[in-house]
Amino acid sequence: MTLKEYQNHATKTLQSYNSKDQENFFLGYLGLAGEAGSVLTTLKKKIRDGNGFGSFKERLEEELGDVLWYISSIASHNGLNLEDIARKNLSKTQDRFEEKDLHKIARFDEHYPEKFPDSFIVDFIEEKKMNDFLEVKMIWEKENGERIELGDPLTDNSRMPNDYRYHDVFHLGHIAFLGWSPVVRHLMKLKRKSDVITLDAEDRGRPQVAEEAVTLIIYNYAKANGMLKESERIDTDILNMIKQLVIDLEVAKVSSFQWEIAILKSYKVFHKVVENKGGRVLVSPRDRKLEYIERHNLNK
Repeated sequence: MTLKEYQNHATKTLQSYNSKDQENFFLGYLGLAGEAGSVLTTLKKKIRDGNGFGSFKERLEEELGDVLWYISSIASHNGLNLEDIARKNLSKTQDRFEEKDLHKIARFDEHYPEKFPDSFIVDFIEEKKMNDFLEVKMIWEKENGERIELGDPLTDNSRMPNDYRYHDVFHLGHIAFLGWSPVVRHLMKLKRKSDVITLDAEDRGRPQVAEEAVTLIIYNYAKANGMLKESERIDTDILNMIKQLVIDLEVAKVSSFQWEIAILKSYKVFHKVVENKGGRVLVSPRDRKLEYIERHNLNK
């Protein structure tokens, strides 16, 4: 039996009551809550009686069936299709929890001449300036030995020190794990000018603002959660917010599960950079790797 067939049959067993339709509408929700309670009562008996509750599976099957009936009732009342509900729910849970290989994310710039290097090194250098402000420079070490400063030196931009001056590590993590970063693309002068539509839609102001917003939102979330040092998960609400911020951008196809991996791995490198007050970071969108190498000594 398909869910559609079940819903059609279940609709024929809907009852009417001596009350207004709006009250009938609420009865489905109340019934669902009651049957969910019955499922928990069945579990309670299983915990209490153990193997002595020999009819556990039969009772559980019956109670779950009642839950399904009320779900069908509510869906039918609101003109919703159970099969559509099931399909969309499966899509959502797959996006959030289905394990996916980061290597299977397309290199968004694969077919453009303005492509991120397959692998490169960035050196973070911290210096104390006037008024005791700590500034961090981000230096791109090119293979020919040239050292190019990417953007302006950063401070924490905060009344209280918070290490946000190192937040460019997260942008590098976006490159390494997702193959995407309009912010660093701008700093490295790799905007895709060879395609005016891609340039306008993916590499200019709006995508850069979206990426900075993603970085800041996650950072504020991290501050309330031990800076993610012990975390193995990111709250689904945060991941949903990220998906909303990047909607219509090329990175929108990246799943919540993949975002979660990118965030957690980037924070591991961030902590090493902070602990060492700078250092060299290997960024490889080809190998989907972000790795702390060492503190670079300019006096060698």
